[in-house]
Amino acid sequence: MERGETPEEERQSGCVLPTSPESDSLKTSNWGFLITGVIGGALVTVYAVTTPFIAPALRKVCLPFVPATSRQVENVVKMLQHRRGPLVDIGSGDGRIVIAAAKAGFPAVGYELNPWLVWYSRYRAWREGVHGSAKFYISDLWKVTFAQYSNVVIFGVPQMICQRTEY
Repeated sequence: MERGETPEEERQSGCVLPTSPESDSLKTSNWGFLITGVIGGALVTVYAVTTPFIAPALRKVCLPFVPATSRQVENVVKMLQHRRGPLVDIGSGDGRIVIAAAKAGFPAVGYELNPWLVWYSRYRAWREGVHGSAKFYISDLWKVTFAQYSNVVIFGVPQMICQRTEY
């Protein structure tokens, strides 16, 4: 403010001077917090989405997600034509087999390690209208009892090695 200028004259001129030097630094630090929060949130999101897909590669035996082809799904459904009882798909991936079995009238369950694939499978089952008879769980196949299932489906890949020494 110039020497003879009063606050009223200052308002009329349209120029408002900062009352303290802290107000400018406060505005700058708010932008810093915002940018830091956005970058941090983006990194957490990338970590949460990629970890379930990268973590299996860090195990002793890496089992990748390989979706079943439509022909494989048809063959499983054809094999189930004269069978009864609940079905389990070990390593159910995106749930194609379980959903097809549920559509064929079987109570079906899928076990998968990747939580994103399990959530996607649950969504697909809901979308296809079989969420009542198709269930999906996040679990390791070594920690599940399969005695209650009459039909067991498992697709092997070349990387699959059955080396189970602990019982």
